[in-house]
Amino acid sequence: MSVVQVQRARTEAYQQAAEEALTALGTDARHGLNAEDALARLAQYGRNEVTVEKPVPWWRKFLAQFQDVLVILLLIATAISAGLWLYERESALPYEAIAIFAVVLLNAIMGYMQESRAEASVAALRQMSAAHANVIRDGERRNIETAEVVPGDISAASALAL
Repeated sequence: MSVVQVQRARTEAYQQAAEEALTALGTDARHGLNAEDALARLAQYGRNEVTVEKPVPWWRKFLAQFQDVLVILLLIATAISAGLWLYERESALPYEAIAIFAVVLLNAIMGYMQESRAEASVAALRQMSAAHANVIRDGERRNIETAEVVPGDISAASALAL
């Protein structure tokens, strides 16, 4: 195998020319996949959908904000500062410990809010995604569920360009 062939084999389908990608995926440019090939590929690769994970309770998401090494170090610094305040009692309140803990708590709240907004954005994108796709199968334009799109399917829109 030549160096060029090895490089082409390593190239992802989206980086290849249309003809090369069609050949690599075993797809006919005019007729698309046949029904049997599509079913076999669906069985091999699985459905084309994002798996939804079990939702994590809010309190676990919040506690996860305290797992960073620097946050743990700040919590240890808070405990040491509070311990020294208890030992020395030079002021009415442990101001340093309160300040450090306030910063850690504010960081955790902001991290939790940012993570919640990101999850809401992903959920909104999931709802906005197309439920159906137009593909060429057995030489015909078909409207199928996006979950049934498999590697090698040709979209009806791109078939016009070929």
